[in-house]
Amino acid sequence: MDNNQTQQLFFNHIKSKLPVHFSFVDEMADVLKISNDSAYRRIRGETPLGLDELQVLCNKYHVSLDQLFNLQSNTVIFSGNKVDRHSFGFNNWLQDILKNLKLFKMLHNPQIYYFLKDIPVFHFMQFPELSAFKFFFWKRTIMGHPELARQRFAGEETDAETLELAKKIIEFYTQIPSTEIWNEESVHVTIRQIEFYRQADVFADKEILLKVYLQLEELLNHIEHQAEFGKKFLKDQQPGPGNAPYDIYMNEWLLGDNTVFVRSDERQINALNYNGLNFISTEDKSFCDHVYNNLQNIISRSTHISLVGEKERSMFFNTLRGKIRDRLKGIN
Repeated sequence: MDNNQTQQLFFNHIKSKLPVHFSFVDEMADVLKISNDSAYRRIRGETPLGLDELQVLCNKYHVSLDQLFNLQSNTVIFSGNKVDRHSFGFNNWLQDILKNLKLFKMLHNPQIYYFLKDIPVFHFMQFPELSAFKFFFWKRTIMGHPELARQRFAGEETDAETLELAKKIIEFYTQIPSTEIWNEESVHVTIRQIEFYRQADVFADKEILLKVYLQLEELLNHIEHQAEFGKKFLKDQQPGPGNAPYDIYMNEWLLGDNTVFVRSDERQINALNYNGLNFISTEDKSFCDHVYNNLQNIISRSTHISLVGEKERSMFFNTLRGKIRDRLKGIN
C-alpha cells in the first residue's frame, strides 16, 4: 500500500467515526485549522499529513495507528473524561451521557448492551426522590463535594440544569433499542447506598427514606412492565408500535460490571466503568469483537425474561421487590 492509499485509509477511518450529517471536509478544515481546499488535498492523499497534524487527528478522534495498520500490539486506546468537582463536574457528566445517547441514536440500527452491576443510571431519571438521592449520593460520597459533607438529604434535586439534563437523558434512552443483562444482585448497590445513609442519619426524616425505597420498588415495577411488552416507554405511558425494543436477560452465575456496549451497522463502541461514575471507551475492533462475543456467550446462558418467560420474569422481580420490602419492615 503506497502513502497515498494509506492516508486515504486513515481519513476514511476517521470519517466512519463521525455522524453521517457532518460535512467531513469542513470538520477536517476546522480541526486542522486549514482551508477547505487544503483539507480536500489531504483527504485525497495529494498533500502528505505532517506528524503534528497526524497527532492532532489521532488525539481528537482516538485513532490507534497500531489497530488501523494491523501492527502487532496488545495496546488498546481508551478515552474518557475524569469526573471530579473541579474540572468535570456532575452536570458535565450528565451532559456527556446525553451527548453519547444522541450519537448512538444517529447510528444505523443501534443496539445498547448493558451488563449491569447497578441499575443503569437512565432508569432512575423518571423517579424524582430516587434520582435526587442517587445524585446526592454520587456528589457527596463519590465526588466529595465539601458543601454537602454535613448536609442531610432533603428529598429533592433543586438544580434546574440537572433536572433538565435528566429529563432529556431518559427521553433519548427510551428511543434506542437495548439489551440488559440483570442479576439478583443488581438492586443491591442502590440498597446498600440507602442503608449507608440511613445508618449515618443522612436522611432528613423517615418519610424521605420511605419515599426513596418506595420509588425504587416503583422503578422495578416499571422495568418489569416494559419487559412484559418488550418495549421501552416512559412511566405512566403505554407502549406503541414505534417504541424501541427492550430485552432483558436474567443471569444467575456472573455478576455484571456495568459494561456498556453499543453495536450498529457502521460502528462498535465499548465503555467500561471504573471508580463509581467514570467510564472509558474504545472502538478498537479486536477488543470490541472480544467483548461482543463474550456478551453473546453470557446471553446464551441466561434466561430471556422480556416478552417471553412470564413465570421466570415474575419470580425474578418478586425476588428483587422482596429485598426492598425486607428493608421497609425495619423502618415501619
